Amino acid sequence: MKLWLVFGLLLTSSLCGLIATAQAYPMDSMHWNHRSILFFAPVHDQHVKTFVKETLMNNCQLKERDIQVIVITQDGYNKPDNLFSPEEITLLTKKYDIATDRHTAILVGKDGQEKHRWGEETNWQYITSLIDRMPLRIKEMAYMPTGRCSI
Repeated sequence: MKLWLVFGLLLTSSLCGLIATAQAYPMDSMHWNHRSILFFAPVHDQHVKTFVKETLMNNCQLKERDIQVIVITQDGYNKPDNLFSPEEITLLTKKYDIATDRHTAILVGKDGQEKHRWGEETNWQYITSLIDRMPLRIKEMAYMPTGRCSI
């Protein structure tokens, strides 16, 4: 009997852990350990390809600001692959009120709140400047006064 009780508790805690992990990013978390840029698009088109290419070109600045980039299209292209289930993508789309026929990018802060929203073209200089003016980022920069991406 005791063995079954222990097994039941282990199974329950494991399932709760898996469910919590899936839901914690980014739907239900009050505090994230990183910033995110969520890029939603109707299809995997030239705007998505350009966005992905630009994230690679700005990779150092994104890492320095602790930004995770996520791309989700209505036709099934997701980057990174398999991060969200179709149900979680539906929840994200509803949470951020995403129109399925437009390109929408959203900057989400470490507090889990939407900080900025834009369309198919990204002004990376503006985004990094916006982040660098955030109170938490200012504190982060105090510990690392010269960025590793500086030339």
